[in-house]
Amino acid sequence: MSTLRVFTKRALWGVFFLSSFQTIAADNTLAINTDRAKFNYQMFCQGCHTPDGTGGKSVPKIKNFIGYFLQNDIAREYLVRVPGSANSPLNDQQLAEVLNWMIIEFGGESVPKNMQYYTTNEVAKLRQQPLFEVVDYREMLVKRLKVK
Repeated sequence: MSTLRVFTKRALWGVFFLSSFQTIAADNTLAINTDRAKFNYQMFCQGCHTPDGTGGKSVPKIKNFIGYFLQNDIAREYLVRVPGSANSPLNDQQLAEVLNWMIIEFGGESVPKNMQYYTTNEVAKLRQQPLFEVVDYREMLVKRLKVK
């Protein structure tokens, strides 16, 4: 195989690889594969939270609201500990990725300017303690949040 052909093949693979990681967190420690995150949201979240994040009758909206859960550690943990997250078939890295994507995609003005991205290690630790009583717990958290 010629040198030019090998170089071209490697360059194409590099472009393909880099294009699949479209969003990089400010601290450069997290890359979000937005296509995969969106697919995982569609497969495992949007059935209840709807395609645009507005939620259903008994399912809380995440659109323009999810970012408020980043105001404190207990509320932040909630997003990982709810049964849909904690018991998700997604691995820890994929769950961190989809949560970060949801916040970026749906959070709007609710996302704090100094947002701390979920990490794989954080998700791995938190999902080991799933919540069993979600409705009352969420109600208590929302009362404590500073919502605009």
